Amino acid sequence: MTDKNINNQANVNWFPGHMAKAIREIKEKLNLVDMVIEICDARAPFSSSNPLVKELVNNKFYFKVLSKIDLADDAKTQEYKSKLEDNNIPCCLVNLNNKDSIKPLVNKIKEVAKPMVEKDLKRGLKPRNVRVMVIGIPNVGKSTLINLLAKRKSAGVGNIPGFTRAQKWVHCDSFDLLDTPGILWPNLKENNAGIKLSLIGCIKSDVLPVLDLAHIAINFLNKHYKDLLFAKYGIQYKDDESYLIDLSIKMGHLLKNGEIDNIRCATFLLNEIKNGKIGKVSVENLEV
Repeated sequence: MTDKNINNQANVNWFPGHMAKAIREIKEKLNLVDMVIEICDARAPFSSSNPLVKELVNNKFYFKVLSKIDLADDAKTQEYKSKLEDNNIPCCLVNLNNKDSIKPLVNKIKEVAKPMVEKDLKRGLKPRNVRVMVIGIPNVGKSTLINLLAKRKSAGVGNIPGFTRAQKWVHCDSFDLLDTPGILWPNLKENNAGIKLSLIGCIKSDVLPVLDLAHIAINFLNKHYKDLLFAKYGIQYKDDESYLIDLSIKMGHLLKNGEIDNIRCATFLLNEIKNGKIGKVSVENLEV
C-alpha cells in the first residue's frame, strides 16, 4: 500500500479563505438562533464532525444528524449512534433519499422548542418560529436535508464539496433554518481524517494523490468488506497494486497503446465507493 505521499502532504490547502470567512459569519449569527444541528456523514461520523463546532455552539442546544445512512454500514451506524448518546449528544439518523426518515428529526426540533413556545403563550404572545442553525463540513447533505424539512427546493444542492457558499434563511412550518456553508478545519491529518473524508466525497478528489488513495481504499475494503468487494468485481485480492491493475483490465480502463490507465481506474473506484456502488461501507475505522 502506497501512503507516504498522502502522509507527507505539506502544501494541501485544507482551509481556503472562504471557510475562514464562513466561520466568522457563523459566530456572528449564533445569537440569532435557538439551537444548532450539526450534520455528519454516517460513514465517518467522528471524522466528519468539525472540532471547531464545540467552541462555536457555546451554550446553544446542540444535536447531531448522521446523514447518508443508506450508504453506511448499518451495524457501524448503530454503534456510532450509541457512542454519541452515551456522551449525552442527541443523535438522529437520516436517509436523504427517504423523506419519511426526517420525522424523528422534526419531532426532536419540536420537543426542544416546546418550552420556548409555552413561554410565549403564557406571556400572551404569538409563538415565534424556533430558529435552527444547520452546520457541517462540505457535502454531508445539509442543503438536501433542508429541502426535505422545508418540503420544497429552498437550498441549492450539488454533490460537490463546497457547493454552498453563503448563509440563507429557509422557512419551515414551525421553525426557520439557517443554511450555512460547509466548513473544514485547518488540520485534517489527525486520525487520518483527510483520507476518510476524501473517500466519502467531503474533500475534492484532486486534493490527495488519487493512486495512493485508491490503494488505501482497496486495502481497507479487502480487510473489512472483502465479500462486498468480491461480489462487486469478482477479482481475487493479491495486493493493492495488483488489484488495481486487474480492475483496470476488467473495466477496460486502458490507454490507446494497450497500457493500463491506472489513474482512470483509481478515479472510477473512488467514485464507486463515494456513491455507495460497492455496498454499505463505513470508513471511520480506517488506519494507514
